[in-house]
Amino acid sequence: MTCLAELSVENLAVVERVRLTLAGGLVALTGETGVGKSIMVDAVKLLTGAKAGTEQIRAGAERAVVEGVFRGIPAALRARLQDAGVLDPDDDSADLIVRRVVARSGGGGAYVNDRRVGLPLLAELGDDLVDVLGQHAQRSLLSEAAHGALLDAYAGLHGPVAAYRETYAELRAVLEELAAAQAGRDQAAARAAFLRFALDEIEGVAPDPEGDDALPDDLNRLAHATRLRDDSAAAYQALYGADGAVLERLAKVFDQVADLAATDPALADTRRLLDDGRTLLEEAADGLRHYRDHTRPDPERQAEVEQRLAAIEGLKRKYGRTLDEILATAQGYRDELAGLADPEGRSAGLAARRDRLLADLADRAERLHAARRHAGERLAGAVHASLARLAMPHARLTVAASPCRDGIRHGDHVLGPDGHARMHFLLAANPGEGAKPLNRVASGGELSRIMLALKLALIDADPVPCLIFDEVDAGIGGAVAEQVGRMLKALAAGHQVFCVTHLPQIASLAHQHLLVAKDTDGQRTRTRVTALDAEARVGEVARMLGGVAVTETTLAHAREMLAAG
Repeated sequence: MTCLAELSVENLAVVERVRLTLAGGLVALTGETGVGKSIMVDAVKLLTGAKAGTEQIRAGAERAVVEGVFRGIPAALRARLQDAGVLDPDDDSADLIVRRVVARSGGGGAYVNDRRVGLPLLAELGDDLVDVLGQHAQRSLLSEAAHGALLDAYAGLHGPVAAYRETYAELRAVLEELAAAQAGRDQAAARAAFLRFALDEIEGVAPDPEGDDALPDDLNRLAHATRLRDDSAAAYQALYGADGAVLERLAKVFDQVADLAATDPALADTRRLLDDGRTLLEEAADGLRHYRDHTRPDPERQAEVEQRLAAIEGLKRKYGRTLDEILATAQGYRDELAGLADPEGRSAGLAARRDRLLADLADRAERLHAARRHAGERLAGAVHASLARLAMPHARLTVAASPCRDGIRHGDHVLGPDGHARMHFLLAANPGEGAKPLNRVASGGELSRIMLALKLALIDADPVPCLIFDEVDAGIGGAVAEQVGRMLKALAAGHQVFCVTHLPQIASLAHQHLLVAKDTDGQRTRTRVTALDAEARVGEVARMLGGVAVTETTLAHAREMLAAG
């Protein structure tokens, strides 16, 4: 179970330095009036994102520091913190170390596992870990936005709610697609016209990467055909065709070297080189003759090549830098045009799908609403029974439904992300009063008792693991006080519960008992917090029973209460 396992407070108000190892279950904080029990509650509030002021820093100190170790952090919460960049992806620790620094210089801050975080994220983390319930601080139960989720968890509606949300998201997507299809018919027609024009233009040219890449060389050859023909003819004549040509003059050299090689074999390689050279020169001469015979000016072909190159350059300016890119663009246009081929049919198909989803969603919303109303009646009955035990027999909880205003209209309802109505808790604290939101029906101890009754009813549905009750015992005593204690202990079976109390009936039931006391040396006052052992608990419970004068009778009574707890 997730719990606040350690708490360290330094220079906060009159607390100079306190370090506590905390137990699970029910933890009682007791002490004389005015010793600073509320400071410990304030310390936890700072860990959960509460606003801080320099007036909270102990006189003479430059900063106050509160640090808490939350142990047994669920994997889902750890994964969220990893996604938010608060924890490293490979951090699989089950502990979160939360630190809050309040500095006079303004250089304070909040840290999670030594990584600085903003107060909004700290408050969000606090909503998951701690609920402070008292006259001035209620977290989840006073937030109407949380009531629906708590009721769904109480009713066991996780599966149906998830299915509803999935259908709702699918319907929203279809509606957006349908609106785009209906509003975009003219745009689609204009787009289709452009695509057809572009494809006609590309297909009219019919780019061919294998053939068209050679066109610039063809054009260069055609543009210089006369010079290329004449110069190649002259080169042929000089090499082979004319009297006294190069090959004719070299013939004597070839014969002389042949005679030399016949006499001296040492010149055999030289002879072979000259023979190879003669062969290459003869082949070159033949190539020049062939080139001369097949090269001629062709103005008509030159005009054709120039025209095609101009057409290809026009395509490149519009549809791609290369022929391959132009062909890819054309294929993309064909695919897009195929998608625009039947806008009316597509809209009709979307509309039919919308109608099916809308009918399904409305049916799911009705079934969810019926289940929530039934669960609300059961929850109201459970809360009423608890309030009667807490000396509030006339208080009545109502689970009310407010129609959704934002969402998807269907008949008389607006279907929102969680149904067609928003569920929230109302309470009438006294006879003759109308039901009102929880934060307007009571104050002080009454409100804390209402919260206790709700928390007990929602014990299996409420995911917040650490609960702090402040002033839950205001204005009660006797049998009612014992009932409050029993309820807190029952709640502590699934949560870590801290209770600031003046009542021995509650303190005697705690799994851990913390005594808050104040010391003074005449100049400075210090608040200290001590975890009591068994014998010290007897003395503290006896003090709570008998006041200043602790007698053997009160000590015996204290032992009896602790034994019964």
